[in-house]
Amino acid sequence: MTLWSPTESFRRGSLLSFAFHMWLSDDDTTAALSVYTYSQMHVYERRLLEIRGNHGISWHKVSVCLPEGTYQVAFVATHGLQFLSDIALSDVELHNHDIRCDSVYDSHKGKYFTNTIYCLHCQWS
Repeated sequence: MTLWSPTESFRRGSLLSFAFHMWLSDDDTTAALSVYTYSQMHVYERRLLEIRGNHGISWHKVSVCLPEGTYQVAFVATHGLQFLSDIALSDVELHNHDIRCDSVYDSHKGKYFTNTIYCLHCQWS
């Protein structure tokens, strides 16, 4: 299943945040939730995030720094065992703050990463 945003012009430092639920059967090895930029030429240009594996019955919040440009954001959910797995999205938000996307903070690992576009908690500059 794919969900597309409207076409938008994103400036540097835009942050996409959302909650996801991803309960998977242990036998479902193909399931993934991915976020892509989708160009005006109707092609997936860049994968910004890919989440795989069973994340249990809880909801998890993630944030993705968006690259500058004009495009749609595409959420792509795939799974192989339809009746034994569940993937859901909620609370999708766009923040137009000046995020330092070249240096983000991962609160679970307690350190900064350079040139990382995925983080669980980004530091505002």
